Amino acid sequence: MKNISRYILVFIAILSFAVALPKFYWLVFEKPIRSPFIMYSCIDDDFMIIENGVRKDLKGNKYTREEFEQKLPLLNMRQLIVSGVMPDSIKGYEMDPHEVNSHRSYFRYKPSTVFAPKPGIYPLFESESGRAQLEMPQDFFRIQGRMEFVDAATNKVIEEKTRMFTAVLQKRGFRFPAKMIEGIPTTRKSCDEGYIVVDANDMLYHVKMAQGKPYVKKIDLPEGLKFKFIGCVDFKDKKYYCYLFSEDNELYVLTQDEYELIKWSVEGLNPENEEIRIYGDFFNYNVIQVGKNYMKNTVLDKDYKKVDKYSSSWLKRSDTFQGKVFSYIFPAEINLEYKYSSFNDFYFNRSKGINWIILNAIFLMIHVVIIRKRRAIIKNHIIDLAIIFITGIYGFIAINIFPNKFYD
Repeated sequence: MKNISRYILVFIAILSFAVALPKFYWLVFEKPIRSPFIMYSCIDDDFMIIENGVRKDLKGNKYTREEFEQKLPLLNMRQLIVSGVMPDSIKGYEMDPHEVNSHRSYFRYKPSTVFAPKPGIYPLFESESGRAQLEMPQDFFRIQGRMEFVDAATNKVIEEKTRMFTAVLQKRGFRFPAKMIEGIPTTRKSCDEGYIVVDANDMLYHVKMAQGKPYVKKIDLPEGLKFKFIGCVDFKDKKYYCYLFSEDNELYVLTQDEYELIKWSVEGLNPENEEIRIYGDFFNYNVIQVGKNYMKNTVLDKDYKKVDKYSSSWLKRSDTFQGKVFSYIFPAEINLEYKYSSFNDFYFNRSKGINWIILNAIFLMIHVVIIRKRRAIIKNHIIDLAIIFITGIYGFIAINIFPNKFYD
């Protein structure tokens, strides 16, 4: 029984060291890699880059801060106006500040947005209240066996409202329960457009409340099209409700009022493992993908057609000098957090290659020497030796913190 208790302690210690030691190693030795800033210039019709503090274009020409800002006038409009160098027109279009601002948009998608807990219950705002500002409702809804509204103060179901919304959903062909409910559940938006909802049959619906009544619109989809993430937006130009990422990694937008689903000409999206940023301006959209060791920028025009594309890459952490040294010291590491998820868990990452076997073997031989100095019988320590050979530095430290005295 004492020996079993010891191995439980050894196991816990190995887990702890597998979390703490690699984290300390990277904290001390890792050199953070900053992805370059890249944006498409409507002046030169080319990419402008800031990399390692250097402002340049793809031809290698370097620019001062002021020169660089003038190459991206729509991004730096306020500064250019203050400096008195904002162009009156670009490509024949008058640069009215209000008009330019109405075309500006920014959207950021992170994988942790998808791999995160869902609230399961949402506020439904009044979209035609007649008030200047949105007000938080006193009830919340969920869509399971029906669209159910719950009073926040009493936690009781509001049956009349529940029956009203459920009946309209059923009339529109909605199949319960909902697989996905996406919206902007905050009063900090210009207006309320409700929620984009995916039903049990992967059909798409727009649901909101207008003057206390349900508004439900079924959206026609091409056969077989399914979505794994929907990001609702509230932009000044009111061109579309949301960005939609399909299961085959295509990007779509859903236009406002007409409910037209438009596919963007962006290739190679990997929403599970990369951050995606979308900048919109008067002329173009910059769709920027940032992965572990690469960045891509696909430029689209206002009709969502591809204009240009740029990509850049750098060494993965495991391929750097620090990463190669790591692979000799540690057979694996355990992280409690994962960049692409909001859930805390044990995330196991094995080191690249088998270089760690060398150090594991050295620790194994050192422990054999320790056993002989104790004048103990080696065969009584076979399990300890196996643990050290498999877990390396983690097992070596753990076993010597909790030495095997059962046979000594």
